[in-house]
Amino acid sequence: MLLFPEFLLQRPFLPLGTDDRLTLRPLRESDAEALRALANNKNVAARLARLPYPYTLADAYKFISFSQQGIKNGEHLLLAIERRADKKFMGVIGCESEQGYCELGYWLGEEFWEQGYGKEAVRDFIRFLFSVFQTEEIVGTVKETNRASRRIFEGLGFRETGTKESPSGVCDQLQPAVTYALTREEFRSHYKKQGLITIEAVTAAVINEEGKIFLAERPEGRIMPGVWEPPGGKIEPGETPKEAIVRELKEEIGIDVNQEDLDLFTTVSYPYEAYQLSMTCYLCRRWKGKPYGAEGQKVAWVAWEDLATLSLFPASVIPFHKLQELLAI
Repeated sequence: MLLFPEFLLQRPFLPLGTDDRLTLRPLRESDAEALRALANNKNVAARLARLPYPYTLADAYKFISFSQQGIKNGEHLLLAIERRADKKFMGVIGCESEQGYCELGYWLGEEFWEQGYGKEAVRDFIRFLFSVFQTEEIVGTVKETNRASRRIFEGLGFRETGTKESPSGVCDQLQPAVTYALTREEFRSHYKKQGLITIEAVTAAVINEEGKIFLAERPEGRIMPGVWEPPGGKIEPGETPKEAIVRELKEEIGIDVNQEDLDLFTTVSYPYEAYQLSMTCYLCRRWKGKPYGAEGQKVAWVAWEDLATLSLFPASVIPFHKLQELLAI
């Protein structure tokens, strides 16, 4: 059964930068040794239903191939959890489509437990599934003794739906587990209760003659450091969206743009932890001046196929794919 929305089928999956410290990206063959080292741990396997133990390098390569085939076919989504600061492989998060709902699972290497990484990964992953994949319901199963994961599910609004017997990779006996579920409507209600403000923002895909996109990396000290994004920002009081993006392009990358040279190509709404983003996206192919990091930020012209190597704002996934369709990059 297909999990991916139609517009993402047969397309590269773009890495997702979480609000704080992580990148959720497709697994690569180069992850195999790190995957084996973390998964070949009895304490990790004891918490999971399907992780074999001992875990071999052959198991790692088989799993990576399975994850890549799932993305290619749009049937399941399995991603590496990576720490942005040092590119450290930390574990896996993913989901599979079963009978009209999405089953979520994740694990972290033992050295990363009890540091908030699990909550961060699950929180941002389910946000992406509900907002971009338009998933109707997410379910999960947690071993009864896994208090940390149960706190994560319950803290993110999942409701307990029952109990079941779950297999284990370290013993032949079934073990008691708790089942959880969260619908998209419940997810929305959970966020509404937090009274999040809505930020009206603009962004521009500045495209050069080679078809490359101008991006900047968010520096340390700002929200989501290490994440790459097109230029843009908040709409100030009294500004129209076009006036705002003209100002932002001058302030951020030092170019002058006429409003008539900006083409609206999509709008996006996306929930972040502290706010609801409403973003108007423009295409810009004509400007005066040479783009640079006017605020001291690291910048680059990036080809479409290289986007998959960067940590990106989840809200940018739809605009980047719309852009590819528009320009046939």
